[in-house]
Amino acid sequence: MKVTIVSPTYNEAENVPRLAREVDKALSGIDYELLIADDDSPDGTWAVAQELADTNPRLRVLRRTQNRGLSAAVIEAFSSCSSDYVGVIDADLQHDPSILAQMIAALDRGADVAVGSRYVQGGGTGKWNAFRRFQSWVATKLARTFLGVELTDPMSGYFILRRADFNRLQKQLDLRGFKILLELIARLAPSRLEEIPFTFRTRVAGESKLSSRIVLQYLGQLWRLSSVSRYMSVRFIKFALVGASGTLVNLGAFLILARMLGVHDWRISAFASLIANLTNYIFNNAWTFVDRGHRGWSLLRGYLSYLGFSAVGLSASTLTFAGLSQAYLHLRPNHLSKGPTIAALLFQLAAILVGTVFNYELNKRFTWRDKSVSRENAFGLKLYSDAVERAPAQAETRHARQSVSVEL
Repeated sequence: MKVTIVSPTYNEAENVPRLAREVDKALSGIDYELLIADDDSPDGTWAVAQELADTNPRLRVLRRTQNRGLSAAVIEAFSSCSSDYVGVIDADLQHDPSILAQMIAALDRGADVAVGSRYVQGGGTGKWNAFRRFQSWVATKLARTFLGVELTDPMSGYFILRRADFNRLQKQLDLRGFKILLELIARLAPSRLEEIPFTFRTRVAGESKLSSRIVLQYLGQLWRLSSVSRYMSVRFIKFALVGASGTLVNLGAFLILARMLGVHDWRISAFASLIANLTNYIFNNAWTFVDRGHRGWSLLRGYLSYLGFSAVGLSASTLTFAGLSQAYLHLRPNHLSKGPTIAALLFQLAAILVGTVFNYELNKRFTWRDKSVSRENAFGLKLYSDAVERAPAQAETRHARQSVSVEL
């Protein structure tokens, strides 16, 4: 078979029949199949597609009931194919099927990836308003800046590539990827990309999936795929942000308690620190380590573990500050004793960083222990070039069931 066109769907029952007709018209004379990869849509998209498939030998249905999400759907669908080429098209008919033959011809001419583009000459964004065009411009600039992607439309979800290339990269792909094309290009590093112009259509039926969650997923994917992420993981950044918020909670609790009780001694400081520690645990459990989160009675055990390892981190930061200060005093005697200096502040910053790393590593390995082999060390350093954290994808997709891409 020449090509398999995958359409990941969620609540697209009204669009599937027209999609099948338009793809069949566009690929007349080409040996193809249209694969509907449906995430068990409540509107019965998979059932509508299966009914069509019973009379259309070129239509196949993959009903997915686990590990839902756009990238997971595409990866599973591609894995089930035996065709020479594999591609993706949205079921909402915003992607124009009439350019499919041109995209296939581009691969025949030697292109590694053929991409449907709204931004090359002849393409367009249709009836988008100014704000939507601005969103797309920002997303495109971010992708080209962080990833060095040589595409005018790196945010396109409309593309075709060789199945052999996908098979070679499959184990490196992250199921969390919001834009599967970015994921593939970042891993493949193709030498030849070809963009085919098309005008983005108005959605025929259903609702757009664009949301703040989607935007955050996209930003997370950019960071993960960028070269910077080789040195610091997204999870570590989340942990550090929670820690920073805990500082504000600590200070706020101290001020409130001191004002209420009329005392300002170590007892108020300790109680404020315990409050901040508790909120840090709650946020880390619900956000940083959502894929390993504690539930029910395990929350108590998890918090006690977190509290204990936080004490270890505090000890590490204290020892770091003391060690740096002593070393500095050998070079500049009595300099630190004159009061706060830039050097002292830098030592404190280093101490905080060391304490954060200790807290992160210990809590990641023990409080929120992963059953799989850990692939990160201090600062979230990746030990393997193809290391990906797949577990968070499963947790996140329990909260977001859509598998239809959103064009930015």
